[in-house]
Amino acid sequence: MLALAVAGTVVWFSADRAQQRADNLRQLDRACAGLLPGERLRGFVPADGAGVLEEYGTMLDPGQESRALLNCTLSWGSGRWEPTHRVRIRAEAQIAAQVEAAEAGDRHISDFPLPLPPGVTGGTGADDRVEGSEVSASLRVECPGGLRGRKAPSRTLQVSVELPSKADSDHDVPAADHLLAARTAVATANWVTERQKCGAKPIRTDASPRPAAGPAPTKLCAWLDPGGLEFAQDTWEFSGDGAYNRRAGFCSGRTTGYGAPPGLPVVEVTAESWSGEFARGAYERHSDAGTAPGQRAPSPARRDGSVVIRASAFSPKLALWAKSECDGGTGYHRIAVTPALDSGNGDGDEEEKEVVVEGSDRKRLSADARATLDRYLAAADGWPGRTNCRATTILGEVEEWPR
Repeated sequence: MLALAVAGTVVWFSADRAQQRADNLRQLDRACAGLLPGERLRGFVPADGAGVLEEYGTMLDPGQESRALLNCTLSWGSGRWEPTHRVRIRAEAQIAAQVEAAEAGDRHISDFPLPLPPGVTGGTGADDRVEGSEVSASLRVECPGGLRGRKAPSRTLQVSVELPSKADSDHDVPAADHLLAARTAVATANWVTERQKCGAKPIRTDASPRPAAGPAPTKLCAWLDPGGLEFAQDTWEFSGDGAYNRRAGFCSGRTTGYGAPPGLPVVEVTAESWSGEFARGAYERHSDAGTAPGQRAPSPARRDGSVVIRASAFSPKLALWAKSECDGGTGYHRIAVTPALDSGNGDGDEEEKEVVVEGSDRKRLSADARATLDRYLAAADGWPGRTNCRATTILGEVEEWPR
């Protein structure tokens, strides 16, 4: 009888947990006007407790008095200081004073991983939480027809999204999570502008300017020719812009082989550009990380002209920066080249090796970066050419490797 009672309890407990999770999944699908990416968030939904939903806003309840058109938070679990997992969406009609204050304050804008039309700016980021991390996205949309929901007139829609990530820290949040947050922000903005009929065109959610890697560069990255640049003679794969975005451009290529070819040839290259507000945000982000021009002194040269690089799991890069005037405003260009370093012949522990780079090889690495920049700027179909960048000045190199 005792065994039957225990078995019955287990079955009841399992059925109760299954019912609780089913209820939580239904809540996830309905919450926040149905704007949450439910299929991608199911892994965060527990079975041992109910979700806590808080939502309000004038687009959910026109009779409310609120600055928010939509404000929604759904959380699960009760951690020591905060919920175990949490999602947030907020859409707000900003008045002129709010817009002016935001533009006058510090700018922390990263690259938005989707192409944005004129009148729309955005960015994504990541933050640590007590347990794990979260990824965020923001959008500012100009609505020439005006937004309803506040007594004061508003023509600016501000959208913010926060989603949980399985990454251990903010530095480990993958690009796929940034893209998910970006698409959620776009879906929210489109939901508001469509219903408000504020004059803003829908933003595409099915496009990405950075497609998967392939054996050949995209049309916008066709200038990236490892053979013509005399990089490593190996099989290369490429990624980059599949569609032109006047605010930012990206191209990259890397070898697919293993080992370090002799002579320290370039085995990976990245070209990035930003203009206008995105340019300021990108430069500030690199400044905060200490990787902007002028923030690091060059590696000290030994008597024979060689330098020492500490090679580890972190791939050493040499970045060359330039500044232009482009159709979208002031533009910044960053070329990063990675040499083939054999860290197995140096001194040190197994995780970090000291590699001696001859002076001639170090100079050639600078020449490779400059040749790549020159080729990038001269390409008619490349991002600088499409954006009519001109009056370019070299800002300097940044040695992105441990000392």
